[in-house]
Amino acid sequence: MSEVVSQHLQNCFVFLAVTDTKFLRIARGNIPPRYFSSEITENIITLCYSYFDQFGEAPQNHLHDELVRFLQGKDEDKKSQYLTYLEKIQEMDVPSKGYVTSRINQFIQAREFETATVKFVKLIEKGKFSEGRELMQRALRTGIIQEEVGIKYFEEAQPAYYGEEGAGSREVVIPTGFGIIDNILGGFSRKELVVIFAGYKVGKTWGGVHFGVQGLIHGRKVLHISHEETAERLDMRYDMNLGSLVSSVNKKDVAFVEYDQEGQSINAYELERDTVYNLEVVKEVRRIASRFGGELIIKKYPMASCTIGEIERYLDYLETFEGFIPDLLINDYVEKMKMPLSDSAQQRDRINQAYMDHKRIADERNIVVITASQIKGQSLQKKMVSQRESAAEDMRKLGNVDVGLLFSQTRVQEQSNRMQVYVLVNRSGRQSFGCVVSKNLQVGQLCLDCWPLRMRREESGDDS
Repeated sequence: MSEVVSQHLQNCFVFLAVTDTKFLRIARGNIPPRYFSSEITENIITLCYSYFDQFGEAPQNHLHDELVRFLQGKDEDKKSQYLTYLEKIQEMDVPSKGYVTSRINQFIQAREFETATVKFVKLIEKGKFSEGRELMQRALRTGIIQEEVGIKYFEEAQPAYYGEEGAGSREVVIPTGFGIIDNILGGFSRKELVVIFAGYKVGKTWGGVHFGVQGLIHGRKVLHISHEETAERLDMRYDMNLGSLVSSVNKKDVAFVEYDQEGQSINAYELERDTVYNLEVVKEVRRIASRFGGELIIKKYPMASCTIGEIERYLDYLETFEGFIPDLLINDYVEKMKMPLSDSAQQRDRINQAYMDHKRIADERNIVVITASQIKGQSLQKKMVSQRESAAEDMRKLGNVDVGLLFSQTRVQEQSNRMQVYVLVNRSGRQSFGCVVSKNLQVGQLCLDCWPLRMRREESGDDS
């Protein structure tokens, strides 16, 4: 393959060819082994195809026997290279079939179309219009055509919504980290666009860090993009959250409040917390966090400089050159990206398109995408904010959101380190519920504890 398709993606293709009969059946007639840049990869794919031609299924554990037969007469160094590669494939997590198929398909179609275009011009110069048209039609049909068929309702062994684990199963990439909400919502799944609606200084950026940490402690790959906060400050905020550390130069006594099960304060106390400037402590925090198997990349763009296309280019770069495919993309936040200057109506169209593009990225790359939106100024001190107020510039953005979480806070709650987290939008389940959260951002904690949001009391102004 060309340099735009990473070895990691090729490895994913090999994994599926070895283990998944349905995938191998589709790939066999559409993806020639010559597209693979590595000799080892190409030969293993050829072995998988040969096995399928003979037995009608993926080789799975039998690939080892086929490989031993193939390597007869080869030198020991060559045998070692193949066996080491096969061990690497066996240690991989199961990749997303849809994502791998889509990316391979795009590459093949582009390559075939480029080649056909050159031949097409030559045919047209010779006046062979019919042959030229047939050539381009064949080029447009290359790739894994079955990718676009969709769900064959009467032919599937079980309904698509059952999931791989059976009826009702759903892969949760990360929980929200707000226990009351997780009891109902469960968390965020692949292909979902999640938006944090919040006022100025209520916690949009901290919300991104909070969800990023949920990704890390659940072994996920996290890409956190900022258009406002510096990369260094985000780096610090992750250390604060993971280690419950202060950002001052020296250790500091931090005030905490203990609550009962009803959210009533029962005790106030102080604890001395270490600082992010204690390098040994920070190293230990990161060492412990790394045990969960997650990865984090923080990327900063100057405000109003980054486009959707640039984010996609950067995602492709990470995959190609770093072998990094995120499970979770946090983009803080859409309205701070580069959008052409225009009148207000056109600007609303630009923002609406940006949200649809974020949803498209979630769908195409099979990941969770989280971003934020600032609500109107007059709504900042309300306990409950309507969907219309939360949508700010454009109500249409709510239609593009799978899960919308509203962070809001009254002045009284601000003084007592509390706020509301409210499920404003939920495309696939219950919405209009939430919780009261105890937080302490001095040590990077957006959620120390939470309690059900009692609507009548909250709406009446009782902050208990």
